[in-house]
Amino acid sequence: MQKLITLIGAFLLTMGVNAQTTLKVESFRMGLGEKKTITLDLDNAGLTDAAAFCCNIYIPEGVEIEKDAEGNFNFTVSDKDGRSASSELVIASAVQVNGSIRVVCFPADAKAFNGTSGAVLNIPLVALEDLTKGTVEGAIAVVGQEITNTTGLQTVNPENYEACDMTVFLRSDANSDGDINITDIAFVIDKINSIIDTGLDEEAADANRDGEINITDVALILDKINDVK
Repeated sequence: MQKLITLIGAFLLTMGVNAQTTLKVESFRMGLGEKKTITLDLDNAGLTDAAAFCCNIYIPEGVEIEKDAEGNFNFTVSDKDGRSASSELVIASAVQVNGSIRVVCFPADAKAFNGTSGAVLNIPLVALEDLTKGTVEGAIAVVGQEITNTTGLQTVNPENYEACDMTVFLRSDANSDGDINITDIAFVIDKINSIIDTGLDEEAADANRDGEINITDVALILDKINDVK
C-alpha cells in the first residue's frame, strides 16, 4: 500500500530524470467514416520499471475518441508485446479547457510495465464522414508527459511535443482520385490478375476490410457505384 501511495503521490512532484523517456503515437491511415484503434507507445529505456504515466492528447477536428455506454472515453490498456505486467491498471481521462484530453494511467497493485518499449494504451478513433481526405500533419499530439516508476522517480517532459501524421482515405477509391467509379474496378481487377499498377491504394481497394483484394471487393465497389447513381 505504501508503494501505491508513493506512486500516485509522485504525479504531484516534479523530479527530473536525466534520460530519454517519452510517449508517442505512430503515423497511421484510416478510412472516412470508419473506426480504427491506435496505440500510445512508451519508450522508457531511460526510466526502468516505469509503472504509471499521464499526458495530454490532442486530436484534429473531424476525429473523435470512441466513448463507452456511460459517456466516458473508451481507452483500454494495451497488452501488445506483453507490456502490461498487471491487470490492475486504472485509467482516468477528462477534457481540459484547451480542448486536449488528459489521460492518467497507474497500477492499483504498484506493478511495472514489462520491458522498455511498446504500446501501453489503446485509443479507439472514429473518422467522421465530413473529414477532408488526405494527410493531416501533426494530427495526434501527445504533450505534458509525466512518467513514473515504482519507486516514485518521475520524468517530466512539459515541453516535449510528440506528434504523428494521419492519412484519411475513401474506402473503395482504389486509384485515390476522390471518386468511386468504374476505374476503381479496373484497378482492383488488375491487382487480382497480378498486373502491377503503381497508382493502386491497396488499403482503399480492400472494400470489405478483410485484408485481401479479390472479386468480393469488385462486387462491393460496384454496389457503391450503383448507390451513388
